[in-house]
Amino acid sequence: MAKKPAQAAAQPVEKERAQFTRLIAQNPNYFGNLSDKIFKPVKKIVGNTTYEDLTCVGYDPIKNLLEATIAIKLPFGYGGDLCSPGTTEYVRFFLDYGSGWEDVGLAAVNVHDIPTDKDCAGALDKPLIYVASLKLKPKTECCNHPVLPKVHAILSWQWMPPAGAANVGWLPPWGTTLDCNIQIHPHRWNILCLLDLINESVTQKIKVPPLFEEVKLEPIPLPDPPPYNLGELAKMYGPAPGVKGDELSVEPHRFGLADLHAVIGPGGFNQEMVYAKAAEWKAVGLDWASAVAALSDLSANVGYEEIECLGLDDNLERLVATFRIKRPTGYSGDLCHKGSSEFVAFWADWDDTCEWTYLGTVEVNVHDISTIPRPGLCYSAILPVDLTYHRRPCAKPKIGRVRAVLSWSVPPSTKDPEALNYWGNRRDAHVQINPGDKINPEKPDAKIRNLGGIPIEDIDTAGTGLTNVGDVRFAHHHWATADGWGLGRACPFGGNVEVEGLFLFGFYYRLRARKAADHSIVHTLDQDFYVERSDIGFDHQIAVGGWFKYLHPEQEFDRTLAVWSTSGDDQWEVQLAIATAPNDASIVSTSPWYRIQLDNTAPTVPVDPPVGLPTLDIHIAAGGDCKDFNENGVISGSFVARDLYFGGWSLSTEPNTVATPSNSPIAAPAPPPVVAALSNTSQTAPAPGGSPWYLDTGNPVHMKPCGYVVRLDASDRSIVHSVPFAHNSNHIEVGFCLRAKP
Repeated sequence: MAKKPAQAAAQPVEKERAQFTRLIAQNPNYFGNLSDKIFKPVKKIVGNTTYEDLTCVGYDPIKNLLEATIAIKLPFGYGGDLCSPGTTEYVRFFLDYGSGWEDVGLAAVNVHDIPTDKDCAGALDKPLIYVASLKLKPKTECCNHPVLPKVHAILSWQWMPPAGAANVGWLPPWGTTLDCNIQIHPHRWNILCLLDLINESVTQKIKVPPLFEEVKLEPIPLPDPPPYNLGELAKMYGPAPGVKGDELSVEPHRFGLADLHAVIGPGGFNQEMVYAKAAEWKAVGLDWASAVAALSDLSANVGYEEIECLGLDDNLERLVATFRIKRPTGYSGDLCHKGSSEFVAFWADWDDTCEWTYLGTVEVNVHDISTIPRPGLCYSAILPVDLTYHRRPCAKPKIGRVRAVLSWSVPPSTKDPEALNYWGNRRDAHVQINPGDKINPEKPDAKIRNLGGIPIEDIDTAGTGLTNVGDVRFAHHHWATADGWGLGRACPFGGNVEVEGLFLFGFYYRLRARKAADHSIVHTLDQDFYVERSDIGFDHQIAVGGWFKYLHPEQEFDRTLAVWSTSGDDQWEVQLAIATAPNDASIVSTSPWYRIQLDNTAPTVPVDPPVGLPTLDIHIAAGGDCKDFNENGVISGSFVARDLYFGGWSLSTEPNTVATPSNSPIAAPAPPPVVAALSNTSQTAPAPGGSPWYLDTGNPVHMKPCGYVVRLDASDRSIVHSVPFAHNSNHIEVGFCLRAKP
């Protein structure tokens, strides 16, 4: 079916949206979303969801992934089309385990102006559904103590939510918030779990014997718990005697689904099985015929579970379906037992042909949890997808149709995308596939997608080898800039430089690095590494003769091709080769040589004997280093903080505790009370001069007579180990003693 023509051109965007960044730069409280006595609101806009909305938050307990689903509603208002940088939707996550909100991190997605069109079925393709993901390091407990923290997510367009936002009720001008409880996967049984279980039934508490103290947290190898049998389920789920409408009771056609489906599900009729099952049910006081009738009349019931959102995390190439568990019982056992499965089958129509293609089914383990909060628990089912052959240039937005089908206990159909089982439902969505070059499946072009976590197009790979000047973002952490201070400075690379690209299953690849100044120095990047699987565990990538075999993209969670352990500060160039077999004769494509500038050297401190001028140094002027000074006086000195690719420096005083409080040194041209910096991103004059610093030992607190050090920390802006905020850093201290005035 031919697509309908696109809608009319985008409407003008209001000033408050089009000039958003400039308006809040002039007046941070322009929109009245801050409790601010200095800046007065001009036009109150708080929590506006006209353009974007946060529709779901969910969690994968096995992968420890927090997911936020974002609906982009309009064709305009996002800073430009797909051939432009667009704008950013930030999501900051907070968790409350019971003692207040804790900031657990930031995620983001890149969005653009995309004209609204009609799909092959005649439906509008807005909203477009995106997913932002965050890896969580949860607090865990034994299985007899469910951990169900509340998630608070803040969606904010173009304004990064502050780390303490949840505690002050911060709301964005453009965006919204959403809460839901999640379930943390229990840790393995250990001695502490065992004693905890015993102590619940005894008056005299048992402690860990000293002999076992060192192994109290070691997992105890236990077999997987067996499922409950029919009689146990009937006893567990039957209503309490004399209680009508017990909310903890569960219908027999729910907890007995395995038996019933075996008889009335697909397949031939088996008379002997029916008689046997009917007798088994009667023996435990259950009516087989009534249960069969009840199940036969049931379809797509959402009383226990329901899919609420479906979207695409195109940054990591995975579909995410978020579903809610609504009741405390009906899931075949608690966290210390087997429980049951929620199955989510994923389908896609990537090319908008109105023909669904089955992609795979994800299984999520769920349980009875008596302490479930009233709104329920939010889970995510995540399926990696291969979008290699579905991308197209940025001038032609690629919108796909996706579907998720939820079914409890019985897997959904893999043949019929319309089929619904007894419990569960279906959710459809439109998603945007990030632009890219068209790939020839027979002879793919060799291209590297990211180097050191930065998209290849954001690196001057033909010149300096540094990141481009400006707002360059990490590929998998779009909330973080290459220049960790947000100043848009060009940055080099260091440590483990990860090389990422498409996974072209069926082919082999080789990566080589050569020194830019001497092409005769060539290294094959054949260091073995691990790739995280989409289910559980990792795949170990080992090169044979310098060649790796491409893994299947739908089985892996990331797209790492190599991990390059770099050293030195030279320029190097990296090339990717693709072959049909692991040898040079089978090469079908090679990439350009991509240049990057390495920097693995931190700011240097003085050494003995001296070697050149240090780039990090600090001294006390009057009286000299490591001398005695009277309390309540001002100590002064000078410091040096420099680097070829300088990042920033900071000054501090140690100790600084409740028992021994101290004041912070300041860098200033004159002594206090001059207001000056405690840190800066501008390097000082070189040694032996540097910049002055001062420490007032009497204000604002009285520093006690004691030994102290003034500490100088500095780092470059090299992107170390391919992650945000990791740089080459160093520190140096100078000591002194405060003595009581005679």
